Amino acid sequence: MDTIEITQGITAEEMRALFFDAQALREPPYKLFQINQEGYRYYCRKNEFGEVELYPSVTTLLHQTMPTSPFLIKWMIEQGAEGAVEKRDLAAAYGTFMHAQFESLIINRRYDFDAVPVVLLDFMQRENIPDKVFNEWAVKVRKDVLAFAQFVKDWSVKPLAVEIALYHPDYKFAGCVDLPCMMTDPKTKETFTAIVDFKSGRKGFYEEHELQLHLYKQMWDLAFPAMPAARLFNFSPKDWRKSPTYNLKDQTASKSAAMIPHLLNIAMIKDEERDNTLTVVRGVLNLDSGDLADNILTLSLADLIKSKTDDAEKGAETPQISTQSENEGKDTTAPVKAKKTAKSKKLTDELFPGTHDALDELVESVKAK
Repeated sequence: MDTIEITQGITAEEMRALFFDAQALREPPYKLFQINQEGYRYYCRKNEFGEVELYPSVTTLLHQTMPTSPFLIKWMIEQGAEGAVEKRDLAAAYGTFMHAQFESLIINRRYDFDAVPVVLLDFMQRENIPDKVFNEWAVKVRKDVLAFAQFVKDWSVKPLAVEIALYHPDYKFAGCVDLPCMMTDPKTKETFTAIVDFKSGRKGFYEEHELQLHLYKQMWDLAFPAMPAARLFNFSPKDWRKSPTYNLKDQTASKSAAMIPHLLNIAMIKDEERDNTLTVVRGVLNLDSGDLADNILTLSLADLIKSKTDDAEKGAETPQISTQSENEGKDTTAPVKAKKTAKSKKLTDELFPGTHDALDELVESVKAK
């Protein structure tokens, strides 16, 4: 079972880890769906009573509670509404493609650079990306993959999972963790469990990135108490010339993490204010007979999701979680096709945190004038 259309403008996608080391970890006993609705991203699961519970994503939670950066506001003014929107969307699209290539390399341990043009062109056509960025991206992604490969070799990175969806049962938030892994410090030779979050921006990391990692750690440590994350890192490639280099920032001792209990309380209040009921227009309208109310159905998002996922699950097979050993002997050297998901909204914030919400407000204000 992949993407389910809940109703017009709302989809649900079952979240499956791209890689999961079943020898080191025990798979979480729950199934998560990602709900995309009018710029909001939620996750959901069915509890032991079969009821649907909704959880805001980590990025949605941070957008609800963190102020817009003054640097971002200045950048948006300089770019203008249309220019900022285009750069935002292109940054998000490139980030989606880059993530997919990193994931291909870390899972398969091999990568075919000669296949990049074909895979990139396919991605751009599916995502309606303008041709003007093809040459730039074709060069850029090769260098970014090499920078990531250098990091993997420097730190002896071994994935525990890739793109794994988790949730917090107490604070009711969820998200996808890029790369939980085992790493070895090249200086101290210490080996430890870590969470690495990929960013495609070159201008450094922001406070939201620190908080994001610590929220991921909370979910990971609850799901896998025998292997808690000892350290947290943000990774991004650099614009290198002669040899691959990268940015790697240890966010484990972030002072901003002390804000999280307060942000969670604010997020819970804001989420309670959100109306999660839907009005669906259906049936046949007849002006000569009947009542207009007969064409209107109002119901909760949770009830609608339950109905749709119940129907889909009846014919669905149990998904198989792939392990690295299963890929042995297969032709997995080619780059992977980056599929379009709501993750692109998350990736936009690798350029500037909070970009989507702030830019949408800016564009609407310009239109109003």
